[in-house]
Amino acid sequence: MALIVYPDTGYVTFLDTDDADIYFTTRLNSEAWADATAPIAEAALVTAFRAISELDITIDPTVAAELQALADAQCEQALHELTRGDPADFGFLGWGGLQITPKQQSRYSERALAILRPYLSTPALTITR
Repeated sequence: MALIVYPDTGYVTFLDTDDADIYFTTRLNSEAWADATAPIAEAALVTAFRAISELDITIDPTVAAELQALADAQCEQALHELTRGDPADFGFLGWGGLQITPKQQSRYSERALAILRPYLSTPALTITR
């Protein structure tokens, strides 16, 4: 799959795998990224891009600092996608039918959300009487 990177028309990512590799060289506990094959790494980036696109963010990708925030958050979300696994894979049936399942991880990386926090819009509730 050829990644179409922002600002090209029809882009599906804010950075390519080479830029993500650079990000992860300075990130502890990023073995899942380092171990991913090229197609899996690309799929993780695109999945992360789609997840970030679902957020209500106000950001201008033409501003370098804001584009960097998007790219960093995308890397963190991609790593999250690689490490969180499929919830169906978790579970243990044993000891007389006792099922033990770990706490399901959030859909979003906490680090990605922290990076994007200044740009996230909070839904407002208006009550009129």
